[in-house]
Amino acid sequence: MTTTLYIGLILLAVLLVYLVIAVRTWSRVRGTRLVVCPETQRPVAVRIDVGLAMASAVWEAADLRVTSCSRWPDRQDCDQPCVHEIETHPKDTQPRAIAARFFSSQRCAICSRPIDPFSRMTLQPGFMDPATRHVKTWADLPPEDLPRAIAGWRPLCSNCTQAESCRQTSVTRVTDRTP
Repeated sequence: MTTTLYIGLILLAVLLVYLVIAVRTWSRVRGTRLVVCPETQRPVAVRIDVGLAMASAVWEAADLRVTSCSRWPDRQDCDQPCVHEIETHPKDTQPRAIAARFFSSQRCAICSRPIDPFSRMTLQPGFMDPATRHVKTWADLPPEDLPRAIAGWRPLCSNCTQAESCRQTSVTRVTDRTP
C-alpha cells in the first residue's frame, strides 16, 4: 500500500472518532432540560448550545452554555451555575425521563389501572388539576411546571387523559356509556 492510502485511512479513522464524540455529545445535551436554579431554588427549563458543545467536545471536554432559560430575559446575565447539574446528571434532567420515572409507579386517578410505560409513538399520560379538573398531557405542560404537577396534580393514564380532554373541549358531543 502507498503512503497516501495510509494517510487517508488514518484521517478517516480520526474523523470517525471525532464524529462519534460529536454524536454522543449531541445525544447527551440536546433538548430542553429541567434543572433547579441555584439562585431561586426553583425548577427552570433550559436549552444548551448543542453546536458549541459538540465542537468543544471534539477537542476537549464539552463546553456547555445555556442558550435559553425560562427565567430569561430578566436574568439573562447570570453565571449559569445550573449547567453543572446537566454535566453531572444528563439523563436526570430530561423532562421525558422525569415523567417516565414518575408514571412508572403510579395508578390512574380515574380508572385505577397502572399507567403503562410510554414512548413517542403512543398516547401520552397526563395530569388532572384537582381544583379545576383541567387535564393536560405531561408533554403539554411547560417543563418548569412538571415538578409542580408531579407534586400536586393527579396522574392519569393515556386513555383517561384523552377521554377527559374530549369531555372538556366537546362537552355536548361526548356521551359516557356504561360497559
